[in-house]
Amino acid sequence: MWNSLRRVAAMIIKEYKHIWFDSGFLFLTVFSPAVLLTLLTYVFSFNVQEADLAILNQDQSPQSFEYIRTLTADGDLTEKLVAQNYAEVQEFIRASRVDAVLIIPPGFGRDLAAGNRTPVSLIVDGTDPSTAGQIANSIEQRTVVYTHSLTGNAYIPFDVRMRVWFNPNLESQYSMVPGLMALVLILPAMAVALGMTREKETGTFETLSSTPIRGGEYLIGKLVVYLSMGLIGTLLALGIAVFWFKVPFRGSLLIYLLLTADYLFASMGVCLIVGHFVSSQRTATSIVLLLLFIPSFFQTGLSFPIDRSSIGSLISSYSLPATYFVVISRGVALKGLSVSALLPESLALFGMGLIALVVSTALFSKKVQ
Repeated sequence: MWNSLRRVAAMIIKEYKHIWFDSGFLFLTVFSPAVLLTLLTYVFSFNVQEADLAILNQDQSPQSFEYIRTLTADGDLTEKLVAQNYAEVQEFIRASRVDAVLIIPPGFGRDLAAGNRTPVSLIVDGTDPSTAGQIANSIEQRTVVYTHSLTGNAYIPFDVRMRVWFNPNLESQYSMVPGLMALVLILPAMAVALGMTREKETGTFETLSSTPIRGGEYLIGKLVVYLSMGLIGTLLALGIAVFWFKVPFRGSLLIYLLLTADYLFASMGVCLIVGHFVSSQRTATSIVLLLLFIPSFFQTGLSFPIDRSSIGSLISSYSLPATYFVVISRGVALKGLSVSALLPESLALFGMGLIALVVSTALFSKKVQ
């Protein structure tokens, strides 16, 4: 037992030295999650903070100008251009000079004064559907506020009082950033496979084969090192999320790190198996990206709901460790959930990691004696 612990300790020291003196591996395990999280957050930020409007005001009444002021009062919507006719409206949209054009018809003020409904046209550039939808929704909400200020009601037959929990302003960034943590932490896991294939490329693996170290000791030593470095990378990425992108963190940091270690254990287990079957770092990178990284964009509930229409799609989604960690990360960060509330996900990840470790040990026991 004592000799086994000594061999594991020697393996851990070797791996730490390797990472410390290899700037590429140090960046991959510690700094790459924070860098990639920053890039992906800007790419997948779906909130439209500001939009430019053109106004075709065919009424020129005090009510029409007051309506425009209501729309642009908070500065999110800006009256950038004034159109004189429909030809200019078409030109503005075609040239992408504005995001939308609001057309106020003649008689707008008169109809409002008489208590009649009056149509207002909104033309939105649909080449970016996400932006177009948010602009339309924003103008609709502001219009309700304006009509309510005039009549005391918002032209609806009943009162709907909506309350959104955990993300009151429905900021997509608040949801995306914790979810993206599942993606960026695949990089420290991938470093395990790269470390193994690097030893094969440089001949270090054959040298280890001649030592008394066993397969399980070899794998545990690697897991301990890369998992600990991955947790350091997690702290850096989480700091970017909280202090740079202002994403609320309502849970326990200790619980988050504990469950992140569970996720890294599962992901690194898969990478250990990959590292056994390939001998090239380039091949290992390609396989990990194809197995874990790319599918996690589309099948884990990060950007789109999990497809439950067939057994095959469910198996595909729930075979990915990221599927469980997206739930965990959002649950701890946004809802402040405890381990007990996330027990199914955490047990699934631990089971995946344990099975992968057993399989890897069985495979390596014949290689490393």
